[in-house]
Amino acid sequence: HCEDTPMIDAELAKYKAKYGDDIPAEFHADIRSREACIKSTRLAQELARRNGTRLHVLHISTADELALFERGPLIRADGSRKQITAETCIHFLRFDRADYATLGNLIKCNPSIKEASDRQALIAAIGDDIIDVLATDHAPHTLEEKARPYTSAPSGLPLVQYALVAALELVREGKLSTAQVVQKVSHAPAQLFDVAQRGYLREGYAADLVLIDDTPFTVRREDVLSKCGWSPFEGRTFHSRIGATWVNGVLAWDGAQLVGGPNGQRLEFAR
Repeated sequence: HCEDTPMIDAELAKYKAKYGDDIPAEFHADIRSREACIKSTRLAQELARRNGTRLHVLHISTADELALFERGPLIRADGSRKQITAETCIHFLRFDRADYATLGNLIKCNPSIKEASDRQALIAAIGDDIIDVLATDHAPHTLEEKARPYTSAPSGLPLVQYALVAALELVREGKLSTAQVVQKVSHAPAQLFDVAQRGYLREGYAADLVLIDDTPFTVRREDVLSKCGWSPFEGRTFHSRIGATWVNGVLAWDGAQLVGGPNGQRLEFAR
């Protein structure tokens, strides 16, 4: 992803001079600032255009960066594709600066979670086809690691388990359509990386399927499957759940537990 390290290092030095290593987490958005993101994203795009190469920018976290990207479908009507594409993550759509007060280092991630206005702009950018892919940046650090002082607490959140139902809340709220969510989490990654026979419900394609059950539930720590043992969504109520998951046509999750053994297969690319 794009952030300017010298700018971040300079801001970190300022806050360390005032607070030492135990910097309040709320200042993470100032240390890893929007300006650092914008400067680096702009430079990466300039280099890609100068050299005529494709560029996929990960983890867009600011409204300002959105103006640097082309609006429109990933694959155009004439079969050509965007040269420069963008991805954001589910935590940038569900959390903002106000959440540092209760979650602290638990939502410390790079780039940083920023303002409510950024969160709203990123959601709109998915609907407007400025953001091409919605991902997780899953990083399952332990609670013990996250409890360290700011400068030694690792960045990243465990997100895979609840990412899809968190995205579907945006459908319930009327901010996105189900088709838009499916495009950004499934179709677009397969298109972007030319993954063969994946990402769609089509005859002959791998049967990687998920069944959504419209039954509300509240996230509890005891239900977290990740070995890190916690979720930033604890206490939040979602209005749908994963009823079942199939991997390559084999049931892997029955709505209550993992079943069977690993059934993954190597990805192949149509290049």
